[in-house]
Amino acid sequence: MPPLLMLLVGVSSSTRLIKRGKADVTVRKTTGDVLVGRGTYGRQSWTGQTATVFGCSGFLGRYIVARLAREGTKVIVPYRGLGEYVRHLRPTGDLGMVIPMEFDLRNPAQIEECVRYSDVVINLIGRNYETKNFSFDQVHVEGAQRIANISRESGVSRLIHMSNICAKTNAQSHALVTKAFGEERVRESFPGANIVRSATMYGYEDELLNNIGRNKHFYLTVNNAQQKLRPVCVSDVAHAIDSIRDDESTVGQTFELFNPKEYSRKDIIDLVQFLIREKVWHVNIPTPLFRAFAKAVDLLPFHYTSHHEIDMLSADEIPSDNPAIKTFADLGIQPHTLELTALQYIRHYRPSQHEEDPMEPKGYKAFRKPPVPVSNKDIVV
Repeated sequence: MPPLLMLLVGVSSSTRLIKRGKADVTVRKTTGDVLVGRGTYGRQSWTGQTATVFGCSGFLGRYIVARLAREGTKVIVPYRGLGEYVRHLRPTGDLGMVIPMEFDLRNPAQIEECVRYSDVVINLIGRNYETKNFSFDQVHVEGAQRIANISRESGVSRLIHMSNICAKTNAQSHALVTKAFGEERVRESFPGANIVRSATMYGYEDELLNNIGRNKHFYLTVNNAQQKLRPVCVSDVAHAIDSIRDDESTVGQTFELFNPKEYSRKDIIDLVQFLIREKVWHVNIPTPLFRAFAKAVDLLPFHYTSHHEIDMLSADEIPSDNPAIKTFADLGIQPHTLELTALQYIRHYRPSQHEEDPMEPKGYKAFRKPPVPVSNKDIVV
């Protein structure tokens, strides 16, 4: 179109310069749907994809929604309760790209409304304790199967189901047992689903580093804090789930996301007290006694702790040796280093006189032997 004619019809020259390439087109392997992006890549565009994120108001959910929305994916954020529980998610995307919808996990019609126009469904719903409204079976097994069934019947192309690296049918914690059964039900209902098993996650709103820092004067442990952990940064898990969603070659695969280095809970307590410049007073309590106390606390109307959570404190995070299970390496992701990133999440627990101190105290050389290369990937945004 000649430039003069473009001016007459009101078409800007910048519009003519936007061309489509292979990167703008996504072909879903399971359904054959062809999705074409619109606009330039990023927040003020649309990739042609719509994702529903169940469990979006949780710890991991906000990072996944933010990542999808800033890439130009339209995100449905189902919520239970008050709309203000997901209000903070709306600014993560452009106007109209983050859409809250009220739903109940027991109501199939509302679930169908949430997934009707989506080509990707991500299920992050999970609990560490039971309530008077929902048991573990209702959340981890029946709810997961209901979402998988309705997603398949609605023509959803991809389903990503979040589980736990400790989920086993013979686990000591009933929460982990039901997660394992939930995986089986999801596989039966949606054969091409991806199962993602994550180790303990850390970040700004975590229940690992922040719990230790918050309770530094009286931190309770079991088994002398010898539980084996593979803590992984929540932003790495969000990155991995986004990569799985975007890569059609991963359909039907199972992923375990964990830190390459193994820590004991005592190692992490020592790291926290080193970083916050203050001793963490941890008290070991016999597991049967702590569990009995937590079971009595379960009777209170509000949640403080649960005997299920005490059981999970004894579950070691041991990756599977099955070669068919994929990891961060298969997605081309290098996980962040815990020692290099933990301080930004717990600096506010330092005494005021040490708040602006660097990570290493004066004369301390431990982090420099052997040298630890610091690159842009070690900075969490």
